[in-house]
Amino acid sequence: MSFFHWLTTGSSNGILLEQEKEPALSKPFLPFYSSATLQSAGFSHGYDFTKPLTKAQLCQIARLANIIDERDGKPLAEKIENCPKQKISVVCADAIDDEPYVSSQINPLLHCRTEIVQALNWLADAFEAQTRFIAVYKNMSPLDTKIPSVIESVEVRSMEGRYPMEIRAFQSLGEDTLIVGTAALLHLHRAVTQGKIQTTSFITVAGNCISNPRNLEVTIGTPVSHLLDRCGLSRKPSYIIQGSAMHGITVSDPDKTSVRADTRSILAFHVDHQEQLYSCIGCGRCIEACPAALNPRKLYRCVTTNHGEQAIALGLFHCIGCSTCSYICPSRLDLSHIITLGKQKFSKDKN
Repeated sequence: MSFFHWLTTGSSNGILLEQEKEPALSKPFLPFYSSATLQSAGFSHGYDFTKPLTKAQLCQIARLANIIDERDGKPLAEKIENCPKQKISVVCADAIDDEPYVSSQINPLLHCRTEIVQALNWLADAFEAQTRFIAVYKNMSPLDTKIPSVIESVEVRSMEGRYPMEIRAFQSLGEDTLIVGTAALLHLHRAVTQGKIQTTSFITVAGNCISNPRNLEVTIGTPVSHLLDRCGLSRKPSYIIQGSAMHGITVSDPDKTSVRADTRSILAFHVDHQEQLYSCIGCGRCIEACPAALNPRKLYRCVTTNHGEQAIALGLFHCIGCSTCSYICPSRLDLSHIITLGKQKFSKDKN
């Protein structure tokens, strides 16, 4: 889309995104609570957190606190419980914000580093993991806030590469790795030390229509319109997106759309309405950029002409939904959305 910058280098698939995170990243996140959060009751887990916590204890605390991992939307208790039976040797704190504007994972890390690292260490110690580290995205423009190479004696690994980096970064790691988002780790620390139930999520509010871009800690269930009012609109947005810039969901009614436990950003953009959608010009950029080595323009054509068998044969169900094809398309075709609809439409044919 026109409100992003993009770069392509080399021959490997994908795109290298030019990050636009300031000024939201450098400012500490602000609480934006409703009465539900202020009045929420805590719980008592009965454990002495000054002693080493076991996997079972951390799992129970995460369940009592209703913690949802923002990186994948899964309950943290289930992730801990469902770890492979073999030994977990690597525990990673995921702070990879690999999309423009969004900094809702790295911002809490920079401003609550002690709490997040302590929770990471609790998990690593419980699993007797030999390796623990924090993952961040390297390909960012110069920032006012510098990212250290070590936080509280834990290594910070700068992961680099093409989008979708958050998927690619962990492909080389095996099933002996537990990856947890930084916000989930902060909620875990609060649950252990204060008996707090998760009632909030960490959200970046940004975009070229936002007057005061910020990272906020927001009560789950808060209408999107309240966040826009809090940060201010400099002009009427053409699009409001809940979730990531690349494959978030368009918000049609911000008064009736609420923040979820795994919402990481609310983005508001103005786009020149003179820009039009054109027919596919056959440039092949979507093919070059696709991380799954698919042909998005052929898939798009198959779905729109209802040729399900051909779409499946072309690898329809291998699409990872990263939206790289839509991002890079000079004709502004919404390739990814149509392909996703095709996956839903032709799922019965696959079976």
